[in-house]
Formats: sequence, structure tokens, C-alpha cells
Amino acid sequence: MPEKSAISTEKRVVFRIFACYSLFLFILKPVFAEKPAPGRPWGDPPPELWFPVGEEVEYEVFWGMFTVGEATAKAEWLNREGRRLLTLTVRAQSNGIVEKLYPVKEFLQTVLDPETFLPLSFEKESHEGKRHYHELTTFDHAAQKGHWKSLLKNKQKEFEIEADTRDLMGLMYWLRKDPIRENETRHYHVMTDEKMYELVVAAGKKDMVSLANYGKVPCIKMEPKGKFNGMFVRKGRMFLWVSDDARYTICRATASVPVASIKIMLKRVRGPGDDFWTQADNP
Repeated sequence: MPEKSAISTEKRVVFRIFACYSLFLFILKPVFAEKPAPGRPWGDPPPELWFPVGEEVEYEVFWGMFTVGEATAKAEWLNREGRRLLTLTVRAQSNGIVEKLYPVKEFLQTVLDPETFLPLSFEKESHEGKRHYHELTTFDHAAQKGHWKSLLKNKQKEFEIEADTRDLMGLMYWLRKDPIRENETRHYHVMTDEKMYELVVAAGKKDMVSLANYGKVPCIKMEPKGKFNGMFVRKGRMFLWVSDDARYTICRATASVPVASIKIMLKRVRGPGDDFWTQADNP
């Protein structure tokens, strides 16, 4: 039977080890602490943004004189595990004769932290004829890493991003905070195709755009230049006409590519707000 002094010594050693381990965890707790969850609690008042959340903008797509499709862009709040996040969604699909010859259906959605307006994820699901794509990109701005994966195939990859990297959809709404003015040129770095690209937006003079439901609207014509797939063309040229008002929304877009000439026209603006756009839609 061990002596009492030996037992006491053993207990003291164990206690000291446990005390040192506890102190070690206490000191390193800030290092191992989880990152703050994005967004603010859902029950708190939503942050004030420079555009109305709930806004829904409808577009018609033309190929020459023919209507070949429609698209809708919408901004909504998202409750994810009790946190308030923001979603920017575009849904587009073909119609008419194009739907029978080469059906196209696309879903694009960016989830952002409304406090920083940086993307947390970007999802793309596309049906083009018989081809089907479903991809998800997530962003870790602290580690400056992006992660892409196919939700249909066993493919994934990691790529470098910057601390303030934005995707194309997030950038389009971000521009509304500090609009580009006449004859101004700006440079941006955006993520698309799982790579970082430089996007140059060159604005020209004011121009009037005639819309079926709103009449003539003063706009600023601009040309985005970037060699990548996504919202902008890889080959050819694209022009945007953005309303010269507080809403700062795209009223018209044209794209000339080797096989077609596409025109997109704003049809209707829905959602909150009491400006010209919503009043004209609800006389």
C-alpha cells in the first residue's frame, strides 16, 4: 500500500498539470474562438441599404424584333440560422419559338453579409439545351480563399481571392451606392469563372431610353469591359443604360456577339418605395 505522502505528491502533480492545461486553454481561447456569424440577429432591425430590399425588376429579352425570353432580378432578406443575410437572385428563361428549339433556364443567386456587403456564396444552376450545370462557390474573406464545387459532378477546386472580393451580381448592386457618372471610368476586381478579373466600366453621356410602361427615362450609357463568362459577354461588346436617378437601375442592355444581337429592356419594377418607378407601376 503506497504511503500517504506519495499519494499527496501524485495528487499535487495531477492538479498542477490540470491547472496549467486550464490556463493554456484560457490564454488561447481568443485564438480558437469561432468567427462571428455573418449578418445581425434576425430579430434586430434590418440594416439600412441604398436600395429597397424586396425590389423586383422584370426584363424582356429580344433577339432582333422577337421576344425570346424574360428575366427577373430580386433582392430579399434571408433568415439563416437566426441571422439576417441578403440574397440577390436572377431568374431567366426562354420563351416562344426559342423555348422549343433551344430551351434556356438559369438561376443565379448571391448570398451576402449585409453589414459588409461581401459575398458568402454564389450559386449557379443553368439548363442550356441538353446541358445542365449546377455549381456553388463559397468565400472565406479572412483566409482570402474561394472554394468552387460542382453539385452534379465530383469536381471542386480552391482559388485565391482578395479581402474585399465581390462577385458580378454583388458588384452590380454595390455600384448603386456610389453611382458612376457621365464620362467617368472605373476599375474593379471581381470573381467569376473561379478566377479574379479586372472589370473596366466606361460611362458616356446621358441618353434617353423609351420604356413601354414608363415612357422616356434619362439614363447614362456605359460599357463594361471584361473577358469572362457570366453577366457580360466574352466576345463582342455590351452596353448598359442605367437610370440617372436614385434608383440607378438598368433600363436597357444590348450585346452584339458573333451569332446574335441581343437586347434586354426593363419591363416593370415592383416592391417597396414611393418613387416614379413604383408609382407608375401602380397608378
